[in-house]
Amino acid sequence: MQITIAKRPCKGEVHCGDACSYWKNGAYTTLCVADGLGHGMHAEIAAMAAMDFVSQHLRDPLPIIFDQCNRTLRHTRGVAMGIAILDEHTGDLTYAGIGNIRAMVIRSPGAGHTQWSTVRLTSDPGIVGGGFRILRPERVAVTPDDLVLMFTDGIEEQIEFSNYTVTRSSNLQKLAQRIVRQWGRDYDDAAILIYRHEGNG
Repeated sequence: MQITIAKRPCKGEVHCGDACSYWKNGAYTTLCVADGLGHGMHAEIAAMAAMDFVSQHLRDPLPIIFDQCNRTLRHTRGVAMGIAILDEHTGDLTYAGIGNIRAMVIRSPGAGHTQWSTVRLTSDPGIVGGGFRILRPERVAVTPDDLVLMFTDGIEEQIEFSNYTVTRSSNLQKLAQRIVRQWGRDYDDAAILIYRHEGNG
């Protein structure tokens, strides 16, 4: 398992309202990205409150996490948030998101694919801390060497991943930093989390 995070505040800010984290819980790995509304200190407070809540509820189903986090964050600005849970044994990934969090699986060449291909995952409308009507988790299989990308709307959605040369030995931290640098919007905070699936060994 390889996971890396890169983020930066918007131009002129010290505080970053975008946050990423991950946790290992037995055979399961939880990935989380949160984007506090707006930017600055209060956005950062909201994003970190979301991370703190998720870290304490890793065993709960996604609908319960989102519902209870929504209640917990009502005193904050609220966040857009995406959570992916990976079963390291089966390779199943379950994703759910509220707001403008982008998530995708980048399938590696091989296993019937001659080039990188993208499976985009869907987030539902709303604000965690401000309310949402529906949450529709979706499941997708990941295979060894596939990448999972989760990022905030401070990074342009249509990343041209074909522009990057990625191999099993590629440095994911440098890749994440390069994406933020090349596709990040100066007027917004930006954050990305990249996970490489290595299978169950």
